[in-house]
Amino acid sequence: MPDPTIVFLVAPTEASASSVSGLYDTLMAAGRDWQFLVTGEDPAPIFDVKLIGPPHGPNQQSSGLTILPDLTFETTDRPDIIIVPGLTLSPFERLNPDDHPALPWLRDQADQGTRIVSACSGAIYLAEIGLLDGIEATTHWAFEDLFRWHYPNVRLRLDLGLCFSRADQGVVTSGGTTGWQELALFLIANYGGAQRAAHTAKVWLMADRGELQAPYASTLRATPHGDKAVDAAQVWIANHYRRDTPVAEMAAVTGLSPTSFARRFRKATGQTPLEYVQALRIEEARQMLEASETAVADIAEEVGYSDTASFRRLFKRRTGLTPAEHRRMFGRARFGRYTQNE
Repeated sequence: MPDPTIVFLVAPTEASASSVSGLYDTLMAAGRDWQFLVTGEDPAPIFDVKLIGPPHGPNQQSSGLTILPDLTFETTDRPDIIIVPGLTLSPFERLNPDDHPALPWLRDQADQGTRIVSACSGAIYLAEIGLLDGIEATTHWAFEDLFRWHYPNVRLRLDLGLCFSRADQGVVTSGGTTGWQELALFLIANYGGAQRAAHTAKVWLMADRGELQAPYASTLRATPHGDKAVDAAQVWIANHYRRDTPVAEMAAVTGLSPTSFARRFRKATGQTPLEYVQALRIEEARQMLEASETAVADIAEEVGYSDTASFRRLFKRRTGLTPAEHRRMFGRARFGRYTQNE
């Protein structure tokens, strides 16, 4: 029986406790729990997982849970794989490297050729040390603007749930808060075989999440900026997105020429004015689909689209789902059964 693959799971204070514990439990169970629960065979663990953190003892995570790492960033040991879990970081401000002792250690490990992978917002650590420059990577959708501002060399693919160039080596990134599940199954499949990945998915009841983050992502986010003209346009359009000529009227509100307005709006928000209006309309439609049984045609008209077919196509393009699929996934029929008064 081959020796288990050595994994260091990074556990600084900003780590998501659920991401750390989920990855730890799942990887340690691979090659063990199926045998215990089903076959009765001797365990054949695929991974030996160690938690690694800063040298000041037990770490209280952002959620309040305390984790005691097995190793500190002062270790000279080199694992086979390093996993950076989801991190509780601001989506608007670049992290200060002085506050993150994991970064120089990760950079040194990368220089030595250690494979480093990440779940969810853990990709920020990889981007910060330059490990994602020039390659496709994914992360949680809420950090799209942070990558656009501070890590423009990363080829961000929020349409994918998992990004990697080669299965057997190199960087892997997974997106979304529960993206650690997809990452765990990827590692189990590549280091233990597809059958044992299937066993893990069965034991842990891991559904196929698919590749898309779009159904879960908000199409509209509050992106801070200092452009007062753009801010005035955003305030206006929030109450007038149903208008027939919203972009022209937004520009008129600011007093800017259409060209100057479009340029400043894109610089401030990362979207064209039309894209922003579409995002606002689609987000409003999503909320109506989730909270009511209003017909799709009526919702389309309510948010500014008289052509229902065009609305359906735009909705699918921006969210990855049809309006009916979105309602089934996030609507009252799904969650109402959890309560007695729905």
